[in-house]
Amino acid sequence: MTGYTGSFVKRTGNKQDGCATFFKKLLFECEAEVPVTYFVPCVAPLDRDNVALLLLLRPKLPAPSAAQTRAAKLCVANTHLLFNPGRGDVKLAQLMKLFAEIDQLAYQPCPAGPRHQNHYPVLVCGDMNLLPFSKLYQFVRSGYLVLNGKPASKMSGQQDNWSRGYNHSVTADFLGKHSGLTDQSQYVSVCQQRFSMFGGASCTSVGEGAPCASSPQVEAESVPGMYIGSAEEKPIYTLGSGVLSHALGLESVYSHFIGPRGSQNQLLHNTPREVTTCHGNANCTVDYIFYTPSLSALSHSDMHFGYSWTAMTNSTKLANKAASHTAVSLSSSDISNVLQQPSVSSMMTPCHVADYRLTLLARLQLLSTKQVKSAGRLPNRFISSDHLILAAKFQLTYD
Repeated sequence: MTGYTGSFVKRTGNKQDGCATFFKKLLFECEAEVPVTYFVPCVAPLDRDNVALLLLLRPKLPAPSAAQTRAAKLCVANTHLLFNPGRGDVKLAQLMKLFAEIDQLAYQPCPAGPRHQNHYPVLVCGDMNLLPFSKLYQFVRSGYLVLNGKPASKMSGQQDNWSRGYNHSVTADFLGKHSGLTDQSQYVSVCQQRFSMFGGASCTSVGEGAPCASSPQVEAESVPGMYIGSAEEKPIYTLGSGVLSHALGLESVYSHFIGPRGSQNQLLHNTPREVTTCHGNANCTVDYIFYTPSLSALSHSDMHFGYSWTAMTNSTKLANKAASHTAVSLSSSDISNVLQQPSVSSMMTPCHVADYRLTLLARLQLLSTKQVKSAGRLPNRFISSDHLILAAKFQLTYD
């Protein structure tokens, strides 16, 4: 492609496909390129060959100031998650590892301390192999997921389209001891490093899955993780708590429905659904562009970990029906509950970092289920791929 440069990461194993990201050389410089392999030895939910690719881009500005150079960066993540509809546990683990990589690459240190989750603006694109308003979609959009023995086969929303299933339940400790991931979708080592560099705080690790020895002052029933001072304080991170989160505050470019809305953004009766693929038994959305809006709108700061989990559990009771042509009908109230659900960042208080605004200006309209059916399964004589194109235009500004 003329004027573009890019990067490619091949899937692990003997597969030749992978993920590629391209950008205009006249507009951006690539400060970092991070290939992500989801395969981790000895971690059952991370035993597949899927990959992701992260780029940290800096706009080329005429004589930029020092503040502009620091603030004007964009993290672009591109991934292809596992297809298997029955293995929602694998998709969840891959999402958590992806978010941990994004957190590590796009993190902005804040003077208020490392509990404040601040990141450069983020775009997350790819074939996620999960349906809108499924449990995994809720995790991406709201930043929360409570593991209470949910069947792995029901987490992606695809079980209505595919007869095969995986009856294993996803428990709090599904990642095991060797993934290196916290319940907050961060790397244990990264959390430890950030807190050790901030004021030399005294930390206590708790539980079998913790990275260092337990303190004798910690009660046996304490949640595994790392705490400042003692387990009575808010944890830096937790392990195997059953309450998962991330702090990216992602929004979706697409609403997954086509047509006008009623009062209070309610869906009207028989509102057509958008689709991104139509092949075999699937006629649904599995591809997405997620992005982070304005930092000031998100009010990034202190995550409510620890013993606020009861409130977090109540806030995650969202619609769990999948949006697909064969699924049980979704009510307007169910969908609105998901779309209006506050992100993880709404539970934060402001801190002082360079502000940015990633504003969605336009998007390419997708086809509806009816339109795709009338054209025929993909690929066909009109569309050469088995997936439709998703495209969006953004404006990146900063203060």
